Amino acid sequence: MLRTKPDWLKPMFPWEQKSLQVNGRVMAYIDEGDPAATPVLLLSGNPTWGFLYRDFIPILTEAGYRAIAPDWVGAGYSDHPRNDAALTLAHHIADLVSLLDQLDLREFVIVGQDWGGPQGVGAALQRVERLAAVILMNTWLYTSYAGDFHASPWPWTTWHAPLIGQFFNKTIKVLSHRGPSVTTQRGMTEDEARAYHHIFDEQDSDHVVLTWPRTIPLKEGDRGWADMQAIENRLNELSEVPVLLLWAPEDVVFPIGYAHHLKKLLPHAEGPVEFDKAAHFLQDDRGPDLARAITDFLKRKLEV
Repeated sequence: MLRTKPDWLKPMFPWEQKSLQVNGRVMAYIDEGDPAATPVLLLSGNPTWGFLYRDFIPILTEAGYRAIAPDWVGAGYSDHPRNDAALTLAHHIADLVSLLDQLDLREFVIVGQDWGGPQGVGAALQRVERLAAVILMNTWLYTSYAGDFHASPWPWTTWHAPLIGQFFNKTIKVLSHRGPSVTTQRGMTEDEARAYHHIFDEQDSDHVVLTWPRTIPLKEGDRGWADMQAIENRLNELSEVPVLLLWAPEDVVFPIGYAHHLKKLLPHAEGPVEFDKAAHFLQDDRGPDLARAITDFLKRKLEV
């Protein structure tokens, strides 16, 4: 059962929160626009939820698209399992496949950033005959490249190490209560910061925030390695699918090197188109500009 959206959130995020059952858990999602229009799935990452795409929804719907912003299980208004084993990469992919099937989405578009990239593309590859286009922003889909941030002892590997990772992510909530509001380039209001972070206010509700970092595979045998490698091995199946890369080069988590490696694996992709004055959560920093770039791309590629 979905919790009630607080009154203070409604002016910033007025859309109805819907839900369905995916693999025994509740997944919340926003679904706006003409139900017969091309569905554009707006997929966020750690530790955000559909609120990250609040600037995209009106621009997409006014341009004639159907905007769908799911909250991954473990985040947002979806169920928050207190069990890491319920929050694997394979689980998230299966959850999105279930949503695609239950909503009977055809000719759908994936827009993915951070974990929204591999989880979104991972699901799309299971229904590739129904996939119309892919837009990727500051993300990755492979085991064949890793940047300095993910290999560094501080802050990354320390944040999710045994014991000390629990302290950083569960006790002082370094990601769930500080992520978007600390990294913002444009600045955000207290209510905006609260909107991002309030979903993890309930005690012990933020398992996914620690599970996601622990699932980033850096070497064979790591959690998520086989699933991510399977995605990379199937990227050639996207050779006829329009792909656009939109990137914030100032992001320290997935800097421009990740985009260049994606371009090697998806040589037909447009971009990377770079957006300055933006960091990891570029949808928050440059939302309207990114949304317009997406609508322009879709109109060129899909409306012939």
